[in-house]
Order: sequence, then C-alpha cells, then structure tokens
Amino acid sequence: MLLDNARAAMGQRNTGDVVIVAIDDASLEALGRWPWRRALHAEVLRRIAAQSPRCIGLDLLLTEQDAIDREDDLVLAEAMRDSGCVVLPMAPPSAGGVLQTQKERLPAPVLAAAAAGIGHAHIALDPDGVARSAYLTEGFAGRPWPHFVQALYEAGQARGREAGPPARPVPPPSGALGPWLRSDHELIVFGIGDPPLTSVSYVDVLRGKVPPGLFRDRYVLVGPTALGMGDAYATAASGTTGLMAGVQILAHLLQGFIAGRHVVIASPWQDLAFNLLPLVVALLGLLWLRPTGILLLIVAMLGLRLGLHVLRPWVGVQFTPAAGFMGLLAVYPAWSLLRLTAASRFLRTGSAQLNAELEGFPAPRSPDASGDFLDRQMAATSAAALRVRDLQRFVRDGINHLPDATMVLDTQGRVLIANLAALRHWRADRTGLAGRDAHELLADVRRRGKGMPMMPPGALRRSLQPVTDEGEDAQGRVLLVRCVPFFDAANAHAGWLIALVDITRMRQAQSQRDEALRFISHDIREPSASILTILELARARPQQFTQRELFARIERHAQTGLELADGFVGLARAEAQPFRPEPLDLVALLYQSADDAWAAARQRQVRLLVADGPEQALCVGDRALITRALGNVLSNALKYSLPGCDVHCAVAERPEHWAVSVRDQGPGIAPELQLQLFRPFHRLHRDTHPDVHGVGLGLLLVRTVVQRHGGAVEIDSAVDVGSTVTLVLPKPAQAELAAMNAELE
Repeated sequence: MLLDNARAAMGQRNTGDVVIVAIDDASLEALGRWPWRRALHAEVLRRIAAQSPRCIGLDLLLTEQDAIDREDDLVLAEAMRDSGCVVLPMAPPSAGGVLQTQKERLPAPVLAAAAAGIGHAHIALDPDGVARSAYLTEGFAGRPWPHFVQALYEAGQARGREAGPPARPVPPPSGALGPWLRSDHELIVFGIGDPPLTSVSYVDVLRGKVPPGLFRDRYVLVGPTALGMGDAYATAASGTTGLMAGVQILAHLLQGFIAGRHVVIASPWQDLAFNLLPLVVALLGLLWLRPTGILLLIVAMLGLRLGLHVLRPWVGVQFTPAAGFMGLLAVYPAWSLLRLTAASRFLRTGSAQLNAELEGFPAPRSPDASGDFLDRQMAATSAAALRVRDLQRFVRDGINHLPDATMVLDTQGRVLIANLAALRHWRADRTGLAGRDAHELLADVRRRGKGMPMMPPGALRRSLQPVTDEGEDAQGRVLLVRCVPFFDAANAHAGWLIALVDITRMRQAQSQRDEALRFISHDIREPSASILTILELARARPQQFTQRELFARIERHAQTGLELADGFVGLARAEAQPFRPEPLDLVALLYQSADDAWAAARQRQVRLLVADGPEQALCVGDRALITRALGNVLSNALKYSLPGCDVHCAVAERPEHWAVSVRDQGPGIAPELQLQLFRPFHRLHRDTHPDVHGVGLGLLLVRTVVQRHGGAVEIDSAVDVGSTVTLVLPKPAQAELAAMNAELE
C-alpha cells in the first residue's frame, strides 16, 4: 500500500505526444468479431501516416500469416513501408511446454521485414498480480530484445534525424537456447491529472472521422482497449478503479521515455543502503541528542524517505521502503523501553548507594509511596538527592564560616570554592576568585627564613605532596599555609584543599614575649646590677667614691631602671588597654602637652613654641593615649635640643587628616637610619649623646597609639638639620561627632 500510494503520487503530466488508436467496444460492434482482416490495419496505417506521425506502434501480435486472406499480409507490409516508421511487438515463449524447445513468437516474416523495429511488449506482473514495472530487455542468452516501447521511441528518434528509420535487425539465433533473461527493470510512471491521454476509436480513424493534424509529429499506439479482448491489467495508477488496457500502459511507459523520466527498480544492495542509512543516522543520534532531538531526527528521516519516494522520477530509483519505515518507527519505542529499563535500574541502584553512604545524616522526608513503580523509584531518588544537596549545603556553609581563608581547588590548581575569609583576604567579591589560579594568588607568599616561593608556578600540577609551612606575603602578613590533596570515591585525585591561617598577631605576641623576657632578663637587670656593683666597690674601697658621687651614681642607675619599667608598662598599656574614644580638640591637647613640658624645657634652656593654626582641630580618640604620645614626642625633642635652641609645635589641616608636628634643632637622623627609630630598646644617638637618658620605647609607643587611631607617623629629618615628627590623625565625620556627643550627654 505504501509503495502504491507513493507510485500514484509521483505520476507525470500528459504532454500530448502520444495518441492511442483504441480497438474499443464501438469498433468491435461496427467491424464485427475479432480478428479482423489485416487489410483493415493497412488502411488505418495509411490514414494515420497521411498526417505524418513520428512513429506508429502496432500493438497487435501478428506472429502467423493470415490463413484466409494471404494477400492481406502483403498489403499490410506495403502499408507499413509506406508509413515510414511502424514498430511491431513480439512475445516470449508460451507458458506451456519446455522453454528450451521453444522460440520467441515473432511477427510473420513478411511483416517483420517491413517493420522499423521489433520489441517485446511484455508487462511484468508483481506477485499480487498488479502491473507496476517492465523489463526493458528480455530474451534468450545472446538474443536480447528491447521493449516494444523502447524500440518505438528509438525508431521515432532515428526518423527525426534521418530520412527514414533504419530497420532494426532481428537478432540471429544463438544455437542452443538458454534461459529467458530479463534486465533493465524499470518502473512505469503513470500519468496524472488533466488532460488525459489522447485516444480515438479505431473505427473513427478507419472512417476518417478524426481531426486533421491529430497524429502529426506524435507517437501513435494502435491496440485493443475492449475488455473482451483480454489485454487488461490491474495497476497502481492514481484515479483508476478497474483494469487498464495494455496499450494504455504502454502509452504511459512511452510518455516516460519521451519526458526522460526513468525510474529503475533498486538493486538489493541499494535497497539495503536506502533502508539502513537513515536507521544508522537515527541510532547515532541516540548517542548525542536529547529525547526531543531524537524524535525530531526520526521525523526528519521519515520525511526525507517520503520525499525521496515523491521525487523518485528525479532520483531515478525505486526503493522498497517498508522495512526502513518500520525500522524508523520502531527505533524510538525500542530505545525508550531500553533506556527506561536502564534508567529504572540506575535510579534503584543509585538511590540505594546514596542512602547507604548518607547513613546517619538526617533525611528531610520519606519518599512518596504513591504512583507506579517508576514514580516511586523517582521519589526515592529525589529524596536521596535532597539529602545530598543538604549535605552539600552543610559542607559549603561549614567551609564558608571557617575563620581562616579556605579554598577548594581543582586538579590544576584553579579555584572552585572560596569562603568569605578568602574573599576578605584577597579583597574580592563572591565571583572574584572563581577560576583564578592559586599559583598566582599565592605568588607573593615566601617561606619565612628561606625567601623561597611558597607556591612556585605549576607546583600543584607536578606533585601530590601536601604543602605545610609558614610564609610571609607582600603586605607583611605571616601566614600558615596548609595545602592537601583530596580524592574521589574511586581514589582518584579530585583536587586540593588549601587553608591560610593568619598568625601575624600570634607571631607579634611571640616576639613581644621574647622582647619582654629579654627586657626582664637583661635590660631591667642591668641598672640593678650596676647599683649592686657600685655598693660592693663602696664597701671594698670607701675612699674611691665620695658620698655625693655614690648617691649620684645610684640615683642615675635607679632612674634608668624606673624609666625602663615605666616605658615598657606604657607601651603594653598602649597596645592592650581598652580604647575609650571621645571627641578631642588636638589644638587644646597640644597646648596642654606644651604646658606640661615647660619645666623640662626651661631646665634645658630650650624655648617651646606653638605656631598659630586652626582654632580647633576636632578628632575622635583616646585622650590618655594621645596625650602620652604628644608628651613622648615633646620629650624626645627637648632631650636632643641644645641650650638656646627652639622646639616648634604646630597643628595643620589636610584634606582628610590633622597633622600635629614637633620640630627640633637636634643632631638629626640620616634617612637610611630612620626605619630603626621604631625598633624597641634601640637608640640611635646612644654613643654621640651619652648624657641623654632613654630606653628606646618612646617612638614605638607613639606609633602604636597613632596606628590604633587609624593614623600614621611621619619622620622628616637629615643629619645636622634637626628632625620633624608629625602625627597624622584622621578627621571624624560630622555624623560620628554628633553621635559621640549625644552619647556623652
């Protein structure tokens, strides 16, 4: 049915190049019972030839001489020669008898000699008895015959090129007859639509009742169409409900020759390729496409096959499509069944494995037990997946809230997950570290004491050895770096887990502890040991010291010990005591500190001057700490100022800060030594100014106080030109001052 519908849909339009002279019921009624005298056929040929047709095909099997009217054969032969182009049919051996002992049924010799061509008019019947095709070549081995229509078409084409068509010779006998062979199997393309094939009655032609010029330059087929003559076949032509006469079938086949629309029957290997290739494409699509894409691909393959059926006259090959269509239609259901079975098995196994691995982790809810088997399995898998998501959220939140910078890296060292501490460490947003290379992020971290890079380029790609060591970055932070590999369920390397612990404060505290131990064990013991030594000398040699000298030396060493203890305690308080912010006026504090230092300045014969500046310099800070810092700066300036010199103090305004400066006229400090000013227990002028007492903690306390207020200490000095120490403190916002005043009130 599929083939017949496709064949019917591919029909060709009638071009009007073929005319049928039908031996119909009207002709039988007018001329009497068949067979007729061959002289009638001769007269019809002459009347047709009078209008100069291209060629005439006489679809009548004239294999024997006329036994009654022997002269009629000569008359017919003469009419055939006069017509210029007449083709006769032959027939294969009859179905009865032994094939090897029979011969083809050829036209009578006198007629065969007058014919322009001879061909077999056999129409092939399929097993269901329907005429759908014809073999263009049939005959015994070595004795092939063209089809009647092909011989007619070739004779007509030859007549158009030459004065007359050459008679096609009868193939010579080949000795012993072999099997009857067929080749060049071709599909009959039936005509469709209007106009239908042109047809006139035999008796009308005989009586001259046809329009003039009807046969001019056309192929004319003369043959029976009356059902009583037995030359009718069932066909797959569109619009036909009964049998079709053989001459009409030959006319359709001839029209295909004229239009050049030949559709051959596909060979077995062509049919196999035609049916398998779309199926292979659909099967390959199963590997890469989604279900919807697979369905669309199958529909496209079916459409392509259907299009090839419709376009067969242009393709030129008739395939057998049923197997391919059925295969394409069965692919999706079969694949769906197999995938559904595999998916169900996977869901069942996966759910069991997930639940086994998550044993002990709380389940959010029980799976839904309603629905069919697949619904229940999907519900169980969904519940297991929800437990996995909960576990993932738990792990992610746990990493995110770790106090140390923590990152999860892939096997190449690229960042997959970074917690909040890591984002703060590198000052990045939530997406700022994703995909970054950890080797670049840690490029500035170097091992403490060695100076080697903590994470050389490509280190995480070359080895799976854990990395654990202390390092220091470009900002001076001391970091404990821990980088360890982790593995998946198959024990394959899955990535790295890296954590950075900021131990800067711990190392600072350790350093302070060491300094305190050194201070206690050495610096603070030194004045006491010196006093004991002086006392031993006084006992052993009383005459060496006068009482005044003895008391002066003891007082000096006791004063040094007191200053050491007082400086150490003051620095400890500046670093650790609670910060008590309040609104302060730096101008007032500077005048107050200058008043407190007036007595020391007078004793050293140094003038203390405060320059004019802003009437008020408001800031938020700890009064006691800032007062202590200003006092230390003024004390240092007075210590190193020679008698008769001046110490200048001033408050200046900057865009976002206040600058409180103290400038002396002392020995000054070389630029390369200025970084040593803030080292504890270190004095630069110990040797050049032995009369200046100090323990080396004053400026360290100043820097500590200013940094706790968010400011900085600036040193401007050179040798023999004095020094200027400037305390830079931030200006508060008006809203901050208002809130602070409201709180105090």
